[in-house]
Amino acid sequence: MNFMEKFNELANRTLVPIANKLGNQRHLAAIRDGMVVAIPLSILGGVCLIISTPPFKPETLPNWGFVSDMLNGWYNWAQANKAMLQLPYNMTMALMGLFIAFAIAYHLADEYEMPKLNSAIVSTAVFLIVSAPTTSAVASNLIVDGKSATDLLSLAGNYIPTTYLDAKGIFTAILVAIGCVEIMHFMFKKDIRIKMPEGVPPAISSSFDAILPLFICVIIFYGLSLVVQNFSGQLLPSMIMTVLAPAISGLDSLVGICLITMIAQVFWFFGLHGASITQPIRLPFMQMYLIANLSAFSAGQPIVHYFTQPFWSYVITLGGGGATMGLCILLLKSKSAELKTLGKLSIGPAIFNINEPIIFGLPMVLNPLMMIPFIFVPVINSIIAYGLMAFHIVGKGIIETPWTTPAPLGAALGCMDFKAAIMVIGLIILDMVLYYPFFKLLEKQKLEEENSVQTN
Repeated sequence: MNFMEKFNELANRTLVPIANKLGNQRHLAAIRDGMVVAIPLSILGGVCLIISTPPFKPETLPNWGFVSDMLNGWYNWAQANKAMLQLPYNMTMALMGLFIAFAIAYHLADEYEMPKLNSAIVSTAVFLIVSAPTTSAVASNLIVDGKSATDLLSLAGNYIPTTYLDAKGIFTAILVAIGCVEIMHFMFKKDIRIKMPEGVPPAISSSFDAILPLFICVIIFYGLSLVVQNFSGQLLPSMIMTVLAPAISGLDSLVGICLITMIAQVFWFFGLHGASITQPIRLPFMQMYLIANLSAFSAGQPIVHYFTQPFWSYVITLGGGGATMGLCILLLKSKSAELKTLGKLSIGPAIFNINEPIIFGLPMVLNPLMMIPFIFVPVINSIIAYGLMAFHIVGKGIIETPWTTPAPLGAALGCMDFKAAIMVIGLIILDMVLYYPFFKLLEKQKLEEENSVQTN
């Protein structure tokens, strides 16, 4: 048994079972599915915020004639209608934690075959209680743009603070959603509920089923929130963010990005969907980073986070897992008939960041010849892109775009910087160079096989 066979055997005994357990773990699956459900809201909110906040100042525009007039018109229109244009953002991304609490609880309840809507509503209510306790306010303490003193005086009342309903509340939403569903699952399993007599409509009976679990969930989580407030002076989401601060900063570092990239690629190499397996871990962080960047952009503050959806989709998985767009282009010019045909079949999907034809058709899976570039090309892409963003040569990710958007366009839109498209094109060329030696070895191997078949 050679080294590669021993390595594969070891991986099948250790790595594959771990990956299968992670992929089938119901809580991670619920987090993954719940976060994915919220992606359209991120796209809508991001687009609306960009429309309301043009990424330029009129005084900095060169004289481009008609184009400059159009851009100035956009800027003036956006300034005049800023509040109206930002309303979709305020109702989507600024409340992202709320939607995620609902979605994760819904999917976890589905895993347990429990009443999904009841579970989601209970989770959402508890999340609001611990993350946005209503506060009394007087008009003199409010800053409302465009309001006179008389208008302000009429605004005294109760208000829901939204500070921790956005990205800063995502981890609290995950904790609350999982905790509430687990409590409800335990109570349903032990048949602890208000039982209605036979003949009561199912909708009414189901509503009463949720009463006791709701009270228990509120008592537990609100009690925990009060304890945290009493001893630390912080709300529960603020305390959770403080505890998770090392992880939040670590995954956004170059080392953290390279590490999660390598883990995903190793899973892919063994035929396991690396992106899906790592998604429950990385997606909450990526969503939080992206929303924070977008909020900073809107406020005119520095954009600080690197590891966002545009970075993952158009740098790490450029053309699909393994950043194989460059390899697809090489295959188109291969002397091997098999590889050339594969290149023609794979280039179309690769443009839209889909590369299963390459992963399983070349294959990349368990192919020792392609293991090194398949794992390390995305890492090299990450290092280069991180450096360009760190030195402010290319903008960081601001808005979420559909991951199937062609990479140069997706990067330019996601970073709101045309230089991001140039960076992606440069990375494709670099990836072609990095894959080339391994591609030639594979091509030589395929040509020998084809010649052998023709001779026989």
